[in-house]
Amino acid sequence: MLALYTLIFVTIFFSYVYFYRRAKDPYGTFHISFNKLPGGPDPPRTEWLNMGFWKDTEIFPEACQALALRLFRAASLKPDGRVLDVGHGSGDSILLQLSHPQVTKPALLCGITSLPSHHRRSQERVDKFLSSADSADAPYKPTVFLFEGDAIWRSENRDHPLSPHFRHQFDSILALDCAYHFNTREEFLRQSFRRLATGGNITLADLCFAVPPGPILKLFLWRVLHVMPKENMVTKEQYLQQVREIGYEDIEMEDVSSFVFPGFRNFLKQRGNIGRVFASLICWLQGKGLRFIIIKGTKVVGNNL
Repeated sequence: MLALYTLIFVTIFFSYVYFYRRAKDPYGTFHISFNKLPGGPDPPRTEWLNMGFWKDTEIFPEACQALALRLFRAASLKPDGRVLDVGHGSGDSILLQLSHPQVTKPALLCGITSLPSHHRRSQERVDKFLSSADSADAPYKPTVFLFEGDAIWRSENRDHPLSPHFRHQFDSILALDCAYHFNTREEFLRQSFRRLATGGNITLADLCFAVPPGPILKLFLWRVLHVMPKENMVTKEQYLQQVREIGYEDIEMEDVSSFVFPGFRNFLKQRGNIGRVFASLICWLQGKGLRFIIIKGTKVVGNNL
């Protein structure tokens, strides 16, 4: 128990020093340094921010791209489909869908990110990409719409992609390493179900637990670190039940923790004392049952719950 309280104290202290004193927004721009490569350009070409899929790589942006590609493959993206990418950060997952030769290209690509700085940066990068691709000999000209706001639709946001007033339904909705932040994830899943076309699917790279988290852990993650609402701290079985009760069918869940947590921890350990603290935190959370999964659910029938 003493070790637990020590870890909590150290994590709280460094969290406030590193994040809240350096920037008002803990997800601002610190991640850009993670993407810098030895001898590479500064600023770096990529601005990824996820935990990565660390199979056959020890390089952060490569691992982040690998996790995104794994999510896209799990989603079975439809050619010329209508895709909603939620929580896309600075836009790397958006750009990957537009440019990577192994990714099925959408006709419509919408994005949601809650941070103004990330929205502006994403719009800037996407506009630059589309301008460079906008020529007579470029047959692929998708429609891209980026929305700044919360992942959850509120009644006052008529332009929100999950709003009943939005002009499109989606064939695929993606959430890459972000849905555990949403308040709440279950409401996001419910709203997404309503906006999926029949036969469409939602695919998430997400966190859950192997065993029910205790009250101290819930308090720590929600009230201290502010990373996960208590309603999102569910087991794999509870997660599957939520998805099923909303109406999704053909549900698939894959536990990829062994390819995510160890590699991300090793990367953080190379980032100095702060990184080592957070690497220890991830190790402790994994020991408490934290798991990284990829989950997919399909809207087989046309009902809207």
